[in-house]
Amino acid sequence: MTATTAVAPAAQASSVASQAKALAKKYHFKGQIMLTKNYAGKSQTIYVGDANHKKGLKNNKNTIYPTASLQKAITGAMIEQLIAKNKLSMTTKLSKYYPQVKYSSSITIRELLDHTSGIHMAETAPSKVLTEQQAYRYTLSKLTSTGNHTYQYTNANYTLLAGIITKITHKSYYHNVQTRIVKPLKLTHTTDKYQASSALTAAVSYRAGTNYQARTYEKRLFSSLVGAGNLYTNAHDYYKIMCGMRNGKILTRTQYKQLRHNYQVSYAGGMYRYSDGTKSNHGADNGYDSYMYATEGNQRAIVYFANQRETIDANTFAAKLYALVR
Repeated sequence: MTATTAVAPAAQASSVASQAKALAKKYHFKGQIMLTKNYAGKSQTIYVGDANHKKGLKNNKNTIYPTASLQKAITGAMIEQLIAKNKLSMTTKLSKYYPQVKYSSSITIRELLDHTSGIHMAETAPSKVLTEQQAYRYTLSKLTSTGNHTYQYTNANYTLLAGIITKITHKSYYHNVQTRIVKPLKLTHTTDKYQASSALTAAVSYRAGTNYQARTYEKRLFSSLVGAGNLYTNAHDYYKIMCGMRNGKILTRTQYKQLRHNYQVSYAGGMYRYSDGTKSNHGADNGYDSYMYATEGNQRAIVYFANQRETIDANTFAAKLYALVR
C-alpha cells in the first residue's frame, strides 16, 4: 500500500497563487486578485503588472481601483443598518424622500435594492464633474420611471438609495461610508479618490491586450455614480467588507439575510445569487474591471480589480479563478 502524503496549507496556497498568476498572464490581466480557500481563515492577494506604466509603478498593496458596481453592496449594507435602527423599512415608499419621481408612491426600498423599481437610466456622463448633491439632482433629471416592477438593472436605484441615506442621517454619503464601513472594519484602502491618502496610488486604466495603452479617465461619469460606483478600494479591503456584512461588524447574519431578500431572488442588496449557494457581482467603469465571486458565507472567494481587463469574458475569467478555490 502506498502512503498518502498530506499537502500542507502553505503549499496549497502557493499552488493556488501560482495558478492564478498563470491565468492572469495567459489572459493579459493587470491588477490584483484576492483568493481564499479557507486556509485557517486566511486570504492571499497577488499583484500583476503596472498600476502606472509611464511612471514605472507596479500594482501592489497600496494600489486602489474604482469599485464600480461592487459598491452597490456597500450602499445596500448601510440601508440595512438604517432599517435595523428603525429609521426606515423594506416597505418604505420612495415618495417619502423623492416624491417627484413618477410612481414613487408604489416603489419600495426593497424594490430599489433588487432593481425591480421600474426605474431606468442610461449611463451617461454629465457635462461637468458633479458634487454629491448635484449627482442626486442629475439622476433625478435623467431617470425614467415606468411603473413596471420587473427586474431592470440600473445605477439610478442605488444613487437614490445613497440619497435616502443622506436625507435620513443629514450627513454625506462619503461620511456615512467612513463611519459605518471604513472605521468599524479598520479599512485602509477604501476611499473617495479625491480624499485618498498620499500613500495610495489610483491605478491608471489600460485597454485590454498585451500593451499598456492608457484610456481616458472620465471624471464626469465617475462623479455621477454616487452609491453605485464612485468609491475606490482594493481586493483585500473589499473582502473584509463582505465578511463584515455577516460577522456583526457591519451587519449581523440575520440582517445580511434580510438584505439578500432571504435568498429568494436572483439579485438583491447589490449581489447576484445562484442555486449552488454562491454569489457574485461584476463591475466595469472607465476601462477598469471588478469582480467578486464567493460562497454566501465567504469561506471560499475571489475578488479582483483590474486596470487592464482580461482578454476573455469577465464571467469566464472569474469562474476559472473561483475553480482554484472551489
